[in-house]
Amino acid sequence: MKLNGIHYTLTLLMLTLSGTVTSAQLQDHASIKQAAESFIADVVRSSHGAEPTVKAGSLDSRLRLTRCDIPLDAFQPAGSRALGNTTVGVRCTGSTSWTLYVPVRVSLFGDVVVAARPLTRATLLTAADLKMARRDLAQLHSGYFGSIDQAIGKQTGRNIALDTAISTALVKEPLAVKRGQRVDLVALAGGLEVRMTGEAMSDGTTGQRIKVRNLRSKRVVDGIVKSSTTIQVAMQ
Repeated sequence: MKLNGIHYTLTLLMLTLSGTVTSAQLQDHASIKQAAESFIADVVRSSHGAEPTVKAGSLDSRLRLTRCDIPLDAFQPAGSRALGNTTVGVRCTGSTSWTLYVPVRVSLFGDVVVAARPLTRATLLTAADLKMARRDLAQLHSGYFGSIDQAIGKQTGRNIALDTAISTALVKEPLAVKRGQRVDLVALAGGLEVRMTGEAMSDGTTGQRIKVRNLRSKRVVDGIVKSSTTIQVAMQ
């Protein structure tokens, strides 16, 4: 059943509009909205440690529900999120039983890293490129950095406008080694370290697994990029 975009389930029939029921026997809409707002605010405080701004949407004025004889119970429907435009379930489990889904808008403002100047593609970020600014975290769907140190050293993957929030979708780890580069292949076994000269078969970032060729044996093996000069391989 759908009523002006609000989905709800009633295990007891809705009271009719006949006027035979007094307002004292009906659940006040304000109390339903308050239950939804208080619940989702507590969820956000617990998960983010900050105070959100919460606003429940309007309920249809024709919606008439029996007053609950116990405190209302609010909950998060499966798959719903805590920030942005979301939905909170409110139900009565007393002598009458009903469940209503209330649309809620949740904003949470916090300091995030943004571009201090226009940035071109392939820029290696430094502290001079970045600043902190206050943003609604609910709007940053691609994520964000909470400190400048987290973004320093990243490489921009595209042009970035002034004051744009820096996210992992906009930056990447810089290349540590390039295809065809001579590198040290390091194999560890217990306390033994063996070093050989190799060649990177592809570009790679720190921590990435790439193919490398042992220039002495000509074998191609997998290795993990440790630095701009070193790739760790398994003992052959």
